[in-house]
Amino acid sequence: MPTPTVVRRRRAIKAGVGLLVLSLLAAIIARFYLMYTAPPSPEKISGLTDQETEILGLVNQQRVRGGLRPLKFSARLAVIARGHSYDMAMRHYLAHNSPDGVAPADRISGVGIGYRVIGENIYMDDNADAADLPQRAMNGWLKSPEHLANIVSGKFTETGVGIAQSADGHTYVTQDFVH
Repeated sequence: MPTPTVVRRRRAIKAGVGLLVLSLLAAIIARFYLMYTAPPSPEKISGLTDQETEILGLVNQQRVRGGLRPLKFSARLAVIARGHSYDMAMRHYLAHNSPDGVAPADRISGVGIGYRVIGENIYMDDNADAADLPQRAMNGWLKSPEHLANIVSGKFTETGVGIAQSADGHTYVTQDFVH
């Protein structure tokens, strides 16, 4: 005896609903997979802190006021800048060249970053109020003709900022610039 039409319709509806549920499950699984396997952003890779992000924003605001394009964030430069800040914090010095004679150009080319022009701003702060550190660093750089020149130079296209604190409470900030 042939299968009645009503039974065939019910079976088709059940199959359609089952297929819909499987599709939704596949979409949910794909979303979770992409969320956790997508390449992280440069900011996540470098572990950019809120203070470092604020300094980048202040520098780019100054550049825009001067009619320049904002600098592009470079995670690799941020890691290099943070490394120099940590070195200054651990060895208690404030200089572009390390006590071993390693210069900014050496640090940057040493990790394979090519560049035409390079610049670096450094800042040391002993104020316990960490909340205003980005503004204090920026104010210090704006008062220095050499540091200001780096910030408002049209020669640079990328930058990275790194902050480190020494055991005695001093905070060191490094910003590297390249083109």
